[in-house]
Amino acid sequence: MPDTALSGLDAPVRALMERIAAPAAAATPDLAGIGAALATLPEDTDYLGRWAARLGDGTGRAGIHLPARGPRLMIVHRPLGQMSAVHDHGTWVAIGAISGLETHRRYRVTGEGAAARPEVAAVDSLGPAETATLLPPDDLHDHGHLVGRGSPAHILVLTGDDQLRFERTEWDPDTGRRRILPPGEPGRWFASDPWPRS
Repeated sequence: MPDTALSGLDAPVRALMERIAAPAAAATPDLAGIGAALATLPEDTDYLGRWAARLGDGTGRAGIHLPARGPRLMIVHRPLGQMSAVHDHGTWVAIGAISGLETHRRYRVTGEGAAARPEVAAVDSLGPAETATLLPPDDLHDHGHLVGRGSPAHILVLTGDDQLRFERTEWDPDTGRRRILPPGEPGRWFASDPWPRS
């Protein structure tokens, strides 16, 4: 029997959601399986090219599949030299490049209290069809474009659920400043965006 929740999706997205159904439903999500499934979608250059054209070379994001609950898929583009704020998602996440080169940095928090700071634990450069996956509580990261590292990427962001349903955290790694994002609060789009006034 066909899944009626998927029946209205474009064929490439429906196929992706079918491929990740079992890995995502595991007691501990099978991130390797989810990442491998996401890596196949950029092969459909005609389909994703239309989505990338909507964003152009500027900045933005567009929802490709945004159900109320369960896995969601977006396309994202940040321009030259712009990284996201350091953040977590509160749900598993897989990030995959469609075009360009996306820098993806994982962080770990060292120290306690006022001395706590996120420090870079790993750096990946994601080219087309390459993915990075994260599972809470080890999902603190940032991503985007660093000057001198290829062209800014169009990427796919696949999350296990709507991240805005969860309390999340945003950091400034230079100062150690941390902000708790209550459910519904999206946080800063760029690391260079000003912090909201308290």
